[in-house]
Amino acid sequence: MTRLSALWQRNVIGAVVVACAVGAFVVIDFGPQWSAYRNSLTPRLVVPDGQSGTADGQTWRLESIKHLNRSPLNFGPPLPPGTVLTVVVVDLSGPPRPGYCTAMLTDGERRWESEGVGGFSPLPRDGVRNLCDKPGRVQFGFVLPSDVVPTAMDVIDNGQITVRMLL
Repeated sequence: MTRLSALWQRNVIGAVVVACAVGAFVVIDFGPQWSAYRNSLTPRLVVPDGQSGTADGQTWRLESIKHLNRSPLNFGPPLPPGTVLTVVVVDLSGPPRPGYCTAMLTDGERRWESEGVGGFSPLPRDGVRNLCDKPGRVQFGFVLPSDVVPTAMDVIDNGQITVRMLL
C-alpha cells in the first residue's frame, strides 16, 4: 500500500511540475504576442471629438474633415460610383517617431483603410504630409460608400492602434 501511495504521490508531483513548466512557457512565449494582439484591438489613447490627446509623448488633434464627391486630381480615374472621398487632416506634435503609420476609418461596424500615395487621395498641400514619422500636419484619404457616417479614425503603427480619434 505504501509503495502504491509513494508512486501516486510522485506522479502527482511530476504532473504539477509539468503543468507549471507548460504555464511558464505559455506566458513567456505567447505573452508578447497576446499583448500585441490586444493592442491591435484596443487603442492606447481615445481622443474625444474636438479635443487633443497625448500618447507616447506625441499630441494628436483632429484638424479637419472634408467630403469630396469627385476625385481632386486632374488625372487618374474618377471615384467609383456611389462613393465619396473623405480627407482627414491630423495635427501631430511631439518627438519624431520611427516607422510608418496608416489609418482606418470606422462607422462602428465596418472599417476602411486609408488610400496610399498614388490612389484617390489628394496631393498634400504645403505643410501637410502623408507620413507621420515627423511632427506636423498629416493627411489621410478614404474612399467610402456615400451613405456611410464615420464615427472614429484609428491611427495604426506597426499593427497596433496608437490613437483613436472620435469624429
